[in-house]
Amino acid sequence: MLSFPFSRLREGQQKIIESVQRSISNGKNLMINAPTGMGKTAAVLYGALKAMEGSDTRLVFLTAKHTHQNIVYETMNKINSISGRNIKYTGINGKRSMCLFDNQVEPSVFIEFCRAVREQDMCNFYSNTFSRKRDVKPRVLEALEEGFTDPASAIEVARKYSLCPYELSLLNAKNSKVLVANYSHIFDDEISASFIAKAGLDPKKTILIIDEAHNLPEKVIEMNSFSISVRTLERAYKEATDYGFPGLASKIQKIISEANSSDEPRTVDFSPIFSIGDLDDVSEIIKAAETANRIPASVTLKKFISVALKADESYIQYIFTEDGHKKININALDPSEYSRSTFSSFMSSVLISGTLHPMDMFANLLGLGNLEKLDVESGFSDGNRLLLNETDVTSKFSNRSLQYSNIASRVDDLLDNLPYNMIIFFPSYSFMESVFALLPKKDRIIKERPRITREEKLEILKDLSKPGKALFAVIGGNFSESVGLKDNIIKLIAVVGVPYEPPSIKLKAMQIYYEKKFGNGFEYAQVLPSMIKVMQAAGRGIRSSSDKAAIIFMDSRYRDEILRKYLPQGILEVDGSPIGVIRERGFG
Repeated sequence: MLSFPFSRLREGQQKIIESVQRSISNGKNLMINAPTGMGKTAAVLYGALKAMEGSDTRLVFLTAKHTHQNIVYETMNKINSISGRNIKYTGINGKRSMCLFDNQVEPSVFIEFCRAVREQDMCNFYSNTFSRKRDVKPRVLEALEEGFTDPASAIEVARKYSLCPYELSLLNAKNSKVLVANYSHIFDDEISASFIAKAGLDPKKTILIIDEAHNLPEKVIEMNSFSISVRTLERAYKEATDYGFPGLASKIQKIISEANSSDEPRTVDFSPIFSIGDLDDVSEIIKAAETANRIPASVTLKKFISVALKADESYIQYIFTEDGHKKININALDPSEYSRSTFSSFMSSVLISGTLHPMDMFANLLGLGNLEKLDVESGFSDGNRLLLNETDVTSKFSNRSLQYSNIASRVDDLLDNLPYNMIIFFPSYSFMESVFALLPKKDRIIKERPRITREEKLEILKDLSKPGKALFAVIGGNFSESVGLKDNIIKLIAVVGVPYEPPSIKLKAMQIYYEKKFGNGFEYAQVLPSMIKVMQAAGRGIRSSSDKAAIIFMDSRYRDEILRKYLPQGILEVDGSPIGVIRERGFG
């Protein structure tokens, strides 16, 4: 008998289990909005496995980040242990992150790089795994007997036998009931067909669980968008000329000339320039030009043409300058154009997050039909969470320079009067630096920096665990989501401002597109993505039902109806310093 992995059910878990079982049994999609700390993963995974019992149904659990997979492995181990079962599972990361071949290629061209070294018989790890006819070699069967489950153990076994870790994991996945993978393994067309085939999946007999599903719309847009620099186009032009494709070279030159004709950002439409036949020409150039040590620019051009050929009114193409270099972006605007068909091809899907609100908007963005919804109320009592809206400050663009000193004064007030650990989130790095510069005392403060490494991030978290520290971070940055802050070390979270995206060609196009489609373009393009970031940041202080923290939304605009509906109930408005209220309510 399958047993729940913990001795007792927390509040709301039974409701989740029953809803998951019912939705899967009825072949429906289910969207679950439930707070952090209530054990969503355990409840959803257990409910899905219960629904699958006695059938040949399989499960793919998708995460946005590799680190999110660990909780799935831990939960599967607990379920197997307490149930006396051996439900086989396999975890798979991206091909590039699992690769043992020494390479420094960019992520955008890694798939082509991998193909090139395989076809040129340059990768011993791959050739040790398969024969030229793709028969599995004997040493692979030995490796599969090692009983690995997660990517780290797969890499360890693959290194021992000099095999390809990614391919070894896929072979292991063929006999697994549960697969743990990245969003891209199912939602990226360039990857999904191969993944599904190699893992032996029948989508009509496969359940999808999508963790942190609030990230999925943005991720699907990224998967179907592409950017190319004029510098890369110039190299691709030379390759087309050198290898005898004057027609293609002429088309590339036309794009380069248009991009260089003005320094102003502007929309363009390069789709009519290309044809399917151009992809064949580019493929010929790639075959002639590539080596194990050189990835030709035409690899990037090929992806650019592929995206350009499918670009329609749900895309925007524009030229802009970044870090002094001209670039051309082809941006998808509507994730539902791609995710809808993916969802409809699978037996059932369960989407889980603590910020899937409003659920109707997410359903529209993802094209989710045949849908059931479950909104699990927070188990937090008034005693462990204090919600405040500080209404006499704002980060509004037109008022920012006047407000920096006001906000700095409020932040200094918090640092002066509350000795415990806290995180102050700002709408941007420049805003954070402007406030930081005005603070009289800086000894408690740790500052987030852009583009930090994993090791630097861990070092900051280590510093933050020391008593009395205050982290200055950016909403939507390295510390506003998926950061494990245990033992209730953070007692206060302040979210300064509303992190609206600055005006841009892409943002304007997205707003116009959603205005036509749904009638509320501003909310879809600006409010929803901004408030997802706000609520993720606000949730860093309370990671379990026993944690206690004060949460301050520091901007008058959080009183506006369009933003307030995204916030939890029970927010107290404070005009002036919140210190008195924080102490009065027992959070000081």
